[in-house]
Amino acid sequence: SGYCDADWGGDLDDRKSTTGYCLSLGNGGAISWNTRKQQSVALSTTEAEYMAITEATKEIVHLRSILTDIGRPPRQPTVLHGDNQGSMKLATNPLFHCRTKHIDIRYHFIRDLVSKGVVRLAYVRTDMMVADILTKALPSPKINLFRQALLEEQP
Repeated sequence: SGYCDADWGGDLDDRKSTTGYCLSLGNGGAISWNTRKQQSVALSTTEAEYMAITEATKEIVHLRSILTDIGRPPRQPTVLHGDNQGSMKLATNPLFHCRTKHIDIRYHFIRDLVSKGVVRLAYVRTDMMVADILTKALPSPKINLFRQALLEEQP
């Protein structure tokens, strides 16, 4: 399972957003994480979050491939938590086409993986978005809470 998030237009110079995701295996701590500036300017928070979902999903596909190669193929969809319901609806509902046709085709591959059951998107409240630790400045209590979640420590 994992968490992904984006800070919409967070770079004040070029207004590009930052993607952050962290993925764990079972009930263990994080095994993969990344923070990266998005390649293009997102025109909405939904678009920025959709691009973040796509980046996290590419890593999920890679990790599932490794598990399959070592004889431990996943039997369930990988759950990816996000805090933007619009981006999750976009990933599962192609009817938004007229409002989203400007989004690059490469980001729409998530729809295929959701429909095949490789990834399942799940909503998490914004105040509990663990990936925030990778995309924005946070107060110390949030940093400690999210650090514990990433390491699967008990508070």
